[in-house]
Amino acid sequence: MGALLAALLASVAHAETLIVYGSDRYPPISYLKAGKAEGIIPRILQRLQAETGDTYDIRLMPWARVMRMASAGEGAAANISWNSERAEIYDYSVPLYLSEVVVVVRKGNAFPFETLQDLKGKLIGVGLGSSYGNAADEAIAKGLFAVDRDADQQSRMLKLLAGRVDAVFVSSGREGVRHMLESAPELKGRIDQFVVLPQAVSSNPLHLAYLKRAGKKPAIERLNKAFLRLKARGAFNDLLAGGPRWRTD
Repeated sequence: MGALLAALLASVAHAETLIVYGSDRYPPISYLKAGKAEGIIPRILQRLQAETGDTYDIRLMPWARVMRMASAGEGAAANISWNSERAEIYDYSVPLYLSEVVVVVRKGNAFPFETLQDLKGKLIGVGLGSSYGNAADEAIAKGLFAVDRDADQQSRMLKLLAGRVDAVFVSSGREGVRHMLESAPELKGRIDQFVVLPQAVSSNPLHLAYLKRAGKKPAIERLNKAFLRLKARGAFNDLLAGGPRWRTD
């Protein structure tokens, strides 16, 4: 009991208000609803506050701006994936959520997809400033397939409907696609016009990351320890989204 109290007092003694930036159009992981931050990552961070003693000031905005603010040391980037290039300049938390990068096509335009080589010669819609893991990022850099970049996933889906791209990457997984198509006004009622291919591009662990020179390693360690304690107790199960399985034919 005494050790627990001492740990709690130490946590409070080092408490900070920490600015955390995240995407405003990344359902169900992070998004704005009536001007307020919603989604799995904001809810996880809100729950962690009581354990870490820190206050997370969550600010959601377009992803390209998130990365500009984080790269300037203005705050942490939430729901950010790891890659070797970013790891050189950012300190990462433990993974807070595991999503998948999936390939979405228009109904009637599905194609066999097992590896990135199957995308050769195609035009794929991807996010501006987004990373899809080292293998996919390297394939893009080498020009294995062409990419069309945009600021948000909803715009990407509309381009797909219009036939402007062959397929799109969605990094919030099947549940993210379903949530987007049910909630975005411009896409609502069109769920039957899309198909998610069976094979994912990659599993996508999402973290919180601070620029190394921001000196926030102690805050990240507090978050890591609190997250692992709560995860071991199953304290986040009610925050994780579920949904119907997608048709893959």
